[in-house]
This record gives sequence, structure tokens and C-alpha cells, in this order.
Amino acid sequence: MGTNGCYADANCTPADTTHSCCVKNHPEKPEACDGIEAVEGTAFRSSSTPQQVKTSSSKGPMIAVATVAATGTAAVLVNMSDAVQFEKLQAELDRVMEECVDLADRTIDSRRPKGEILDSVRCNEEVGKDANGKRVTRAMQLGNEKHKEASNCVEEKLSKLIKGQFRIEQRYRYDPLTGKLKLVSTEEEQHLIRQGRKHELRGTLKPDVVIHSGDPTQARLVYDFKFPCGNDKPPTWRVYEKGAYRDSTQGEQYNEAFGVPPGRVAPGKKGVIR
Repeated sequence: MGTNGCYADANCTPADTTHSCCVKNHPEKPEACDGIEAVEGTAFRSSSTPQQVKTSSSKGPMIAVATVAATGTAAVLVNMSDAVQFEKLQAELDRVMEECVDLADRTIDSRRPKGEILDSVRCNEEVGKDANGKRVTRAMQLGNEKHKEASNCVEEKLSKLIKGQFRIEQRYRYDPLTGKLKLVSTEEEQHLIRQGRKHELRGTLKPDVVIHSGDPTQARLVYDFKFPCGNDKPPTWRVYEKGAYRDSTQGEQYNEAFGVPPGRVAPGKKGVIR
């Protein structure tokens, strides 16, 4: 069946599923393709042998995956241990982040009054108060809306590409003495907020997207969305003004805690900034 165990990309079209690609390339033995799920971007087998799977983009790279049989079905895990394959995966994930951030920016901006110009004055206008009575500016409001839109887009795409190997807006507790990370569940976070104990979340970290090999505390890639208001300058990391991280940047803390250079993703910017 060839070195990739499934199909040769050159003979396939974007309309083909994994199964149909396989059959195209092995017309003399189509039964060898049985067991391959007829859904673009996924492959299911009963062995744990790595194989090649087309990514979500029709122009994207081939990504090695390992399948693990369990109770009659097989879960697909992307192999992130191979440096060459991981580089291809990172390029694909970077594209997903860029596409979703650009789409979110356009979508939310399209809902604003026609002809509205966002300058520094307009961006800094107060549009309300948060649950703690702190002012919410237009820039903050738009940023929150765009973050939500981008997160929904990313979740939809990654669920097809690396299901079970990413977290969106996962909060972590980081112990700088041990270098260990601990997950903070959404339930725990909301419980503390409802009880007026939000201060107990100080020092926690909450990246927009974390890519992992299977253990959410072992990050391989970290992304943070940045939606500037009223300017086209390259996005910068927020500087902590108080607390345990005082005078350090958000990016520095992500780097220390997760052990990988975090990427900033902003609309209209080519590539992820690391």
C-alpha cells in the first residue's frame, strides 16, 4: 500500500475522503482500505501502527498519527514526538489560528455601525461595568466578543484535526518552586467567583489555546489571541503590575510555566508571533 500505509496525496482531490483516496491509489486491492473511516481528515484502524492522515486544509501537510484500539473502536492521536511531523503540524495549527482570528475580527466588526471609526478615544469609552464594578471599555468589549468568536472557530477546526489534544481557555495553577502545573476546572473557577473568592485565582494562567500530546499539563504549543482596538501595531504582551508576576510579561510567564515559546495571533498579521 505504499510507505504511508494509506494513500498518495498526489492522486487525491480535496473532495476525497481518506477511504476514497486509499481506494484510488490501490484499485488492485481495494479491500485493503476497509476500516478506514470515510471522513476527511481521520483514519481508524485496529493497530497502533503510525500512518499518514490528511490535515483539515486541502493544501495542508500529511500528519503522522497513531491509532489505539479500545472497546471495538480506535481513538486517533496525532504523533507529536517526531520533529519533522510536528513541524508540519505546527504550520497547520498556525494557519488555523490565523484564519480563525481573522474571521472573528471581520465577523464582529461587521456588526458595528456602518462608518464607525475606532480611534483611541472611541476605544477607551466606558460601555459598562463588570461583575466587580470595574469599568468595561469598548476595546475590552470588542476584544471579549472577538475572543469568543475565535475560540468557537478554533474548537470546531481542532476537533476535526487533533481531537482530545487541545484545551481552549483552560486555567492552570503554576508552582514556580516545583515547575508543576495543575488544572483548574471551569466548575471550580465559577464556584470561586460566585462565592466572592476570585482572589484565589490570582497567579493562575489562562492561555487561549494549549496544544498537548494527551496530557494537558504537558504543552507542546501555546497560543494567545490579541485584538488591538484602533491601531495596527504588532500586538504586545500584557505586563503584570502587581502580584507574584509583577513587572514580568504574560508571555514570559507562559514561557516559564509551559516550557514553550507562546505565540501571539492578531488579525491582519502574517504568521504567529513567537
